Amino acid sequence: MRIVVLGGAGIIGRAIARDLADDREVEEIVLADLDVDGARKVAVGLGRPGVVAVKADVTDHGALVNLVKGAGAVINSVQYYFNVPIMRACLEAGTHYIDLGGLFHTTRKQLELHNDFKKAGLLAVLGLGSCPGIANVQARAVADAFETVESIHIYNGATPDMGDSLAWAYSIQTIFDEVTQPPVVFRDGKFQETAPLGEEELYRFQDPIGVAKVHLSLHSEVATLPLTYGPKGIKDCFFKISFFGYSEKALRQLQFLAQIGMASTETIEVRGAGVRPRDVLVEVLKRAPQTERKGSLGFKDIVTEVRGTRAGKPVSGKVETTAWPHTTWRISGGTLLVASPPAIVARWLARGRVRQAGVLPPEQAVDAAAFFRDLEARGARTTVAVAEPFPA
Repeated sequence: MRIVVLGGAGIIGRAIARDLADDREVEEIVLADLDVDGARKVAVGLGRPGVVAVKADVTDHGALVNLVKGAGAVINSVQYYFNVPIMRACLEAGTHYIDLGGLFHTTRKQLELHNDFKKAGLLAVLGLGSCPGIANVQARAVADAFETVESIHIYNGATPDMGDSLAWAYSIQTIFDEVTQPPVVFRDGKFQETAPLGEEELYRFQDPIGVAKVHLSLHSEVATLPLTYGPKGIKDCFFKISFFGYSEKALRQLQFLAQIGMASTETIEVRGAGVRPRDVLVEVLKRAPQTERKGSLGFKDIVTEVRGTRAGKPVSGKVETTAWPHTTWRISGGTLLVASPPAIVARWLARGRVRQAGVLPPEQAVDAAAFFRDLEARGARTTVAVAEPFPA
């Protein structure tokens, strides 16, 4: 079994590789990255045979096709801007594909390749991390058994960083996009744009998070769940997160920088040279004195609440997945819940366990019971509760 991890030197890519490396049936793990030295360090750190580091430029279509050809599955953990061309390379190479999400708009573009992948007998699973990913499968765990689905609400929480660090837990480019781009919600049966970081509320997560502020964010769950459960009458769907893993103080600082234009990707002229403010900001943040989070426990809690009807009666479902840091892999619970889902399903694809073809979201492609069993083996706990109202 050969699995290619694009972006194998990145924060999430190396955690995906760590998960794959614990399975001896994965005979070859290809860590492909522009930062080949970083990929080599990851390969050496895994300490097992069959891990290969290669330099890869995902914008070089021909080279990418040759790289992924013959793989049992390709896991794309690079910046989501490249999702569509990477999918096209996998389609040409005849390989199954998984990514971590497309921040709504890119995901919708990727769905247009459904017929091409289906005709080729290949499966592309879009948005298979924690959120999107686990949250989508959580929705499926209860919504598939409901006769109608009225609403799906997703809440993403983590233990706060007590040090107010500006270090990031995943792609800083994606975080800035989430800070600046209008979230899309599905409300009254229609997709609507809302204000960035808006509609704050207090939500009760499991301890040690406790009650935390959450806010809207542009996300891919909302791009697909209303389509999947449209036939069941869904009218309302949103995704809310607690400050992207930052403390509130740190997030407000990033929000201010974005408000004054420092997160802009438009080129401006400075002393006769063209620069993008975001590029400058990212380089400055890399040099900030706080390079790691202080006091963060690394506990993660993802909750999906579904309302609808069953047997003609109102019913509500709540599915919750939590994870503490994985001490052996030395990663936080949040990183575990992003990295393990694609590693799990990539194995399924390589072994031929998934018979579907096309471009599908997790709630259509991933068997919920088997998926949560495999997550539990990694220390992530999932609970499912379905309740009906008391008789009047």
